[in-house]
Amino acid sequence: MQSLGETYPSQNRPIENTMLEGGINRFRSKVDSSRRRESETETPYGQRLLKAALPPLVDCLKAWEKQQEKAPIAGNAYYKLQELPTKTAAFIGLKSILDSITQKRSLASAAVRIGALIEDECRFSHFSNHPQWQGILKGAKRRESYRKKRYYLIKSEKGEAAKGATDEWDRWGTRVKLHVGTVLIDSIRTSTGLIDYVMIQNDKRGPQRFVCASEQTAQWIEDMMKDNELLCPFWMPLLDFPKQWTDKWSGGYDIESGLPPLPFIKTRDKSFLRDNKEKMGDVMNAVNLLQNTPWKINQKVLNVVKHAWDNGIEVDGLPDRDDTPLPPYPSEREDPIEKKMWKRRAASIYDHNAATKSRRLLVLNTIGLANKYTNKQFYLPHQTDFRGRCYAVPSYVNHMGADFQKSLVTFARGEKIKNPADAEWLAIHGANCYGVKGTFNQRVDWVEENRHNIFQIAKDPFSFVEFWRECSEPFQFLAFCFEWADYMATGNGFLTHLPCAMDASNNGLQLLGILTRDEQSCYATNVSPTNYPQDIYSIVADKTIEYLKQDGDSDFADAWLSYGIDRSACKRPTMTQPYGSTIYSCRQYISDWYNETSRKKNNVPFDESDKFQATSYLAGKVWQGINGVVGKPREAMAWLQSTARILAQEGKPFYWVSPSGFPCQQSYKKWETKSIKTKLGDKVMRVRFRDDTDVICPKRAAQGASPNYIHSLDASILHSTVNQSATNFNVRDFAMVHDSMATHTTKCNELAATIRDVFVKQFTPDLLQELKDSIEDEHGVNLDPLPVKGSFNVNNIYQSEYIFS
Repeated sequence: MQSLGETYPSQNRPIENTMLEGGINRFRSKVDSSRRRESETETPYGQRLLKAALPPLVDCLKAWEKQQEKAPIAGNAYYKLQELPTKTAAFIGLKSILDSITQKRSLASAAVRIGALIEDECRFSHFSNHPQWQGILKGAKRRESYRKKRYYLIKSEKGEAAKGATDEWDRWGTRVKLHVGTVLIDSIRTSTGLIDYVMIQNDKRGPQRFVCASEQTAQWIEDMMKDNELLCPFWMPLLDFPKQWTDKWSGGYDIESGLPPLPFIKTRDKSFLRDNKEKMGDVMNAVNLLQNTPWKINQKVLNVVKHAWDNGIEVDGLPDRDDTPLPPYPSEREDPIEKKMWKRRAASIYDHNAATKSRRLLVLNTIGLANKYTNKQFYLPHQTDFRGRCYAVPSYVNHMGADFQKSLVTFARGEKIKNPADAEWLAIHGANCYGVKGTFNQRVDWVEENRHNIFQIAKDPFSFVEFWRECSEPFQFLAFCFEWADYMATGNGFLTHLPCAMDASNNGLQLLGILTRDEQSCYATNVSPTNYPQDIYSIVADKTIEYLKQDGDSDFADAWLSYGIDRSACKRPTMTQPYGSTIYSCRQYISDWYNETSRKKNNVPFDESDKFQATSYLAGKVWQGINGVVGKPREAMAWLQSTARILAQEGKPFYWVSPSGFPCQQSYKKWETKSIKTKLGDKVMRVRFRDDTDVICPKRAAQGASPNYIHSLDASILHSTVNQSATNFNVRDFAMVHDSMATHTTKCNELAATIRDVFVKQFTPDLLQELKDSIEDEHGVNLDPLPVKGSFNVNNIYQSEYIFS
């Protein structure tokens, strides 16, 4: 008798085979690329060999040096190797050999190559005494390859030597490099056994000695390759239901097909995963509901994304297809200061172009995978991180990526719109995507007022591209336009598939405000009932402008006021407050915002010479504005940090169970850093080994305490919201992204009510007091007093329309 699986074979089997094959091909492609570039230390086996072989090689070289110092031979490698720390020389030699361990190379050429690298290190160490070294090194690091970095440094050194600012380097001859390299190669062979010599007949030169991997090393590499190939599948969406999570060791994908097991919690701390006995039934149920949501590709949006990308049409969120060109280099007659400014502008463009390359790959990979799932219904297996946050496992095609990625997926199941009230959240979602602020009624009115534009966009997106391409979320707004036009053309009875999202008003500060019962921050983040939605980023921007006006006699203040300070300038510095941001990260966020907006506006009020001072000045004013809004939340953050620090000093991890029953453990261990730093400081010439110890690091524990605890609370809200809305209101389709929750427009009222109910139930208990009591009882420590609570009444959340909107 046939089994059920044989009678009704799973549609996932071909996909699972593709995932395995894709993982194997991706792994082999990376290894092949590393081998072609002679950079095998970037591979998993190269990293393992480098880490294991370095200590015995260092010991061997030290013994050799001790033996040589008794009677060194003139011209011997001993004198040259004395110019470097033994560990540095050992690393350079070992890395050079391992970078081509699977290839045969003549002993002479391998030795000369190592000798040349050792000479470079000695040369640049000597040059590093130059007073302008750090600036020169920074310029070298911007070059793409070791060859270009080396050329830049040597050219700079020769230029400084010509000016008399440094001594000219006395180059080593081939004989010296050969001697140095031979010593290192023979030390590697005798101390590690990784390599061996073989004699190969050369027609012109006779027998020649080559360096290659020893038999044992070659077999070990082959075995490790086979093992690793199967451990790195390219996780893809499934065509049939994912495997349901019932335990923490297997779910999402079916391991019977040969896939490696996927743990429920993605964490490095497998011992905690094994030892923890929490059942997590409610959490697993929520994750199953998330991954059981069927999806399909939004073909209309995909066509627009492909057309925009293929034709180089500028849309916010899509990277430029081509690199930004460098400005013309100043002529020789130009002022030296102008040349210096050119270098700074060029450096900024280099950085922008480097960041753009990865975004181009993201677009290409997303389009490629979306094409494979066109006209198919698919599912997205989920797992959690160690705080309980839920993530779709497949990359590229999911509802958790960039704006254009979110717009490409839509619910496979439709919900029928029965009356205009059912469509309200669809209109609100569209206004949100465009960036419209205001009450719900104002957002719905905006959609009605722009009905003609919406219809025209849906009919021909590129005839009205100026209207939609620069809004807050252009591709999600485009998806709304297609859906809204179809709804208006059909009327009641229209089957809608578009996820309609409601977002938190800075979720981290919301949660900290409720924890401390702080009236001010609860009001600023819409936790308190308000007639009009508050925007904390605009509030901080207004305060920043006030402080700038108070400095009216400052040139920087006038320039920034003229340039314009808006909510976007203050968004990232404010948003990251609950997660441990500092004044230094604030300055970087301000700098990033300025670089982006000045490029769009084509307005550059600050020269490269004063840009750093200008952005630092504005960062101070933004920081001052933030302080005026989020006082008590910062007290809660400080208490969480001190708690984790006290526990770490006692050798205890910071452990808690979230309100939904998810076990969270933060255990950042100290590590022993074994590093080799050379003067180029890039992958070719630098390595750092992190060996975790059993000692918990108080500094890292304190830094992670607030963001990890807050993330566990927003994860708990998501778990409970999914379970409760499915049970009470039969909500079946979810598009959840931490602090953004989405379902069909016809179920949004029920989802919104559930969110408020979950907030009240979760925060009615004093969670910080419960956390303090449990830690003190279990570990016998005395924690700092809790912050004094404010007067906010948690039950008022029931009347808050805009806590998630």
